[in-house]
Amino acid sequence: MRKSTTKIVGDIEIQLSKISNIVNLLEKKSSASTKTLKNWLSETEELLQKLSIPESSMFAVKRGELSTFIPQDTRNKRKELYYFSANLLTGAQENIWSVYQKHKEKLDNATQLIHQLLQIIYQSNQFKYDANEDFTLFIHQVWEFCCAHEQLKPLTLQILTLINKTDVLLVLAKEIEIENL
Repeated sequence: MRKSTTKIVGDIEIQLSKISNIVNLLEKKSSASTKTLKNWLSETEELLQKLSIPESSMFAVKRGELSTFIPQDTRNKRKELYYFSANLLTGAQENIWSVYQKHKEKLDNATQLIHQLLQIIYQSNQFKYDANEDFTLFIHQVWEFCCAHEQLKPLTLQILTLINKTDVLLVLAKEIEIENL
């Protein structure tokens, strides 16, 4: 079974949001900056491993580089360490951003296709949502209708090549405009 693209995107967004804190620590030349960077690299590596994303190895290597860094100039050890850490963080940010963009693009493309599907559904007048009805069940019914409908089937298959069914249902629930039904 494919991993949830919405989960991958959300989890990576959380990791990306932590970068500014590390940069702030580096700017202040805080002694905690290196430890914080190392922890962030470990967290990111573990996250990507858990999501079965092979780029996790890049973060293991960067963590190893940070752990084995030996300053050349013994008089400016801290300054050299901050500079090295900032460069390492830049590379790590580029790596995680690349992974993020790849998955975000899939999610955005699927969302766009779901919007097309919804426009067709709005025009069809097939569905009316009752506030007493279970919303999750309603979303499932809309999706099943789309999968079974001969003309909508190609669009649903295209969506499923981008994201899994659970993600489709999440995006559908988020994007559907009940008042247009």
